[in-house]
Parts: sequence; C-alpha cells; structure tokens
Amino acid sequence: MEIFLSLSFSFLIIRCGGGLFMDKVKEYKKENIASLFAEHIQSIVTGIKYFVKPQRITLQYPEDSLTLPTGYRGMIRLYKDVCIGCTLCALICPADAMKMVTESGKKFPQINYGRCVFCGFCVDVCPVDALKETKVHDLVFNNRKQLIFDPDRFNVDIDDVPMQDKPVRKVKAIIDEKRGIKYVPADE
Repeated sequence: MEIFLSLSFSFLIIRCGGGLFMDKVKEYKKENIASLFAEHIQSIVTGIKYFVKPQRITLQYPEDSLTLPTGYRGMIRLYKDVCIGCTLCALICPADAMKMVTESGKKFPQINYGRCVFCGFCVDVCPVDALKETKVHDLVFNNRKQLIFDPDRFNVDIDDVPMQDKPVRKVKAIIDEKRGIKYVPADE
C-alpha cells in the first residue's frame, strides 16, 4: 500500500492495486486533523515558554559583542603598496564581489561587501599577501553605495575605524542545558 500526499489539492490518495479507496482517505483525514491540532498547540506552548524565559538567546548588541573564534573570516583589507595588480582575486571570487579598477595606470581591486560571502578565496589566492582578513564583522552602512570599497577606502585598516562611542563588552556563548545559549563575560 502506498500513501501519497498532495499539498496542492490537500487530499490524500491511497493506492492499493490501482484502486482508490475514498473511505480510507476520509478516515485518515479525521485522524490527521486531531494530531495536527495537537502539534499546533504544542508549538504555541513552546513559543510561550521561550518568550517567558528572559535572555534565552538574545545578545544585547551593540553593548555586548561576541568573542570571535580563531580563524574567523571577517572583512578584508587591501595593502595597496603590496598589490601587484594580478587580478587573481577578482577572477576567483565566486560572488563576483571583486572588480579591478585602474588608478594611476595600475590595477587594484575594489570590493562590494553587499555581494561578498567572506569565503576568503581572494586572500588565499593572492601571491603577495596584499589581502588580509580582519576580525571586523559589524560595520554599518546607510546605503548600498557605501558597501563598495574603492582601492583607497579598501586600503584603510578597518580595525582603526571607531565603531561606537561606548566601550564594547566582550562576551562568549556557553550552552546551558536548561536555558539554552547563555552569554557570559569573555576572559580576555
């Protein structure tokens, strides 16, 4: 006996030896509606449970900032004085985020962070290490044009850009079996 569920017509067809048994379909629907209703109630109760418990998963951003793991691939920085203009970074980019632009007769990469997937291929392929990954992951822009870093802006050390006026408290995530994810101050 095979059971097929059609979502577009929202009915169940039970095939057994080529014949359709509509009475079996009606019986299955009645059983399924009761279990479906019970599952919805269970989902609502679960949602209320998460809503009532304070700070279950929420990080108080921007006052708190996660400690990033080693090997984290953040925003990329260009060292313009080292770049040889080989265009390998633009060729290997899977998201087509890197483009080569000419400045003073030499080619330099520019990056569109709206397209970048932070894969790090451009950093890996650079033969002279002119591109480096930083730990910065949370720059904010007002419009899409600001997401495009030309070679001069791409050359600025992103770590030196002030993020906010108040100091940021570094936290790390730990798993608590009763509460889920809990954030505690990081040991720096």
